[in-house]
Amino acid sequence: MDALMRWGISIILALQGEPRLVGVMQFFTFLGSEGFFLFVMPAMYWCVDAAMGVRLAVVLIASNGLNGLFKIAFHLPRPYWVDLRVKALSSETSYGIPSGHAMNATTICGFVAAQVRKWWAWVAAIVLILMISLSRLYLGVHFPTDVLAGWILGIVVLWAFLALERRAVAWAKRLTMWQQIGLAFVLSLLCLALFIGVLAAIASSPDPITWEQNAALATSLEPGESAIAPRNPEAGVTFAGMVMGLGLALAFLAYRPTQFDARGPLAKRGLRFVIGLIGVVILWLGLKLIAPQEPFMLAMLIRYIRYTLVVFWALYLAPWVFVKMGL
Repeated sequence: MDALMRWGISIILALQGEPRLVGVMQFFTFLGSEGFFLFVMPAMYWCVDAAMGVRLAVVLIASNGLNGLFKIAFHLPRPYWVDLRVKALSSETSYGIPSGHAMNATTICGFVAAQVRKWWAWVAAIVLILMISLSRLYLGVHFPTDVLAGWILGIVVLWAFLALERRAVAWAKRLTMWQQIGLAFVLSLLCLALFIGVLAAIASSPDPITWEQNAALATSLEPGESAIAPRNPEAGVTFAGMVMGLGLALAFLAYRPTQFDARGPLAKRGLRFVIGLIGVVILWLGLKLIAPQEPFMLAMLIRYIRYTLVVFWALYLAPWVFVKMGL
């Protein structure tokens, strides 16, 4: 274990010396989770501001996908994988650096603050980012360096989006609908190829067996369950499917607009959210339940289609349904 990891573990052990903070830290970790942001994005789009919701979706998908790619590229452990003194108050099967919670919180909270353009929004964003990041250290799933890398990459993603958005939109408007859809498909395949390429590049450097052993000792596992699965290609397929769904939705929104407006009475907004969420659950969970696990390539193809449909439903089909229902 190198000096940087030892330094990080000393900080984690000091934080875990205060056991009364477990509930608070688990709450802030939830606020930074992928599931929570995937809940917030459609809520913003369906019930608050559709234009801002679409942009939020782009930022979130980019941040989440790049985070998974960098995790594999760095292929470094989590604290409880390397030191049994660290309590696994939460558990993760992926590699550690960069922290997805820190990266996604930085991009999403920073994006919202940049749109609100009020000093209090920036203060709230910074406090939330810091608390989410601190919770990951406390729970034993990230080193301080993981969090720092998440902040840096999150800032880069946010800056790139804000700097390039107008030019990208202007360029895309010169393409036909089918050209936009074709471009989305090619980009999704490129994202998948990147994941496969990085996995192939690290194939000759296997992870130490002690990582799996320590993680298994620190967590409760079901029979046959692995404590870690950091080289699972599903993350790449998920990212590719979400990119395809996003591109498909943006093309339809540009050439087949739904005339959807997120404003309206609270009752209508609430009903939209319930109906939209039911659609997400049917597509995400329903297809997952019926999808075969073998052969592997078929399972991955269905996963790609599943995430494509979930994003396309959230950004285009659900608003179309809302308009048809008078919502």
